[in-house]
Amino acid sequence: MNLLSAELNLHLPTIAPKVVFSIGGFDITATMFSCMLVTALLIIFAVVVRVFFLPRWKKDFRHTSAFRMFIEWAVGLFDSNSEDLTGKYSKAIGPLYFCCSAFIMFGVLIELLGLRSPLSDLNCNLVLGMLTFFAVLVTGFLQHRARRLKHYAAVIPLVTDCVVPFSMALRLFGSVFSGYLIMEIVYGVFPYVLPVILEPIFTLFHAVMQAYIFMFLSMNFVNEAIE
Repeated sequence: MNLLSAELNLHLPTIAPKVVFSIGGFDITATMFSCMLVTALLIIFAVVVRVFFLPRWKKDFRHTSAFRMFIEWAVGLFDSNSEDLTGKYSKAIGPLYFCCSAFIMFGVLIELLGLRSPLSDLNCNLVLGMLTFFAVLVTGFLQHRARRLKHYAAVIPLVTDCVVPFSMALRLFGSVFSGYLIMEIVYGVFPYVLPVILEPIFTLFHAVMQAYIFMFLSMNFVNEAIE
């Protein structure tokens, strides 16, 4: 990476995010700042939809708009997938991964604002991976009770379940960081026309794809635990 940066005169990002400011001796990195920003925006968005839009939609079933159709499509997508893959646990698993996928999608889209994605930090992805690990653990025990312990009697199933959070985290980190790195190279080599065209298309596709893959893989892990 250093050789490529020197040859093309690029300032490529490092894996470790840079510190942007400190509060009371506590360092806030670029990915921590973008993570807090994405979380705050998602909370505000959810509150606005719940307070101002849902009551109006319930009163007027005939009124449609592109925004309403998008929200209903997104919720329906997660409801149908969670019901097919997780059965009676869909009421908990569906909303959980709806939130995770929304965070992943907007966490990638924030690159359009010139900020580094929180998902380009391995620590953030480890948290998402641990959510899947605990979802698998809890649903497995709720479904099979004490019989679930027999699943861990063999070494391979035990190792497989323990590897889940790390494999999910590394896959997501590798995908997002490599995409972020590619766009930085494009900006360095073609600083004008190409990034303006490529950045919105590539980032939007990447955001939707990563959110869907994380949701689908996680629900499949849960499905395996409850079968």
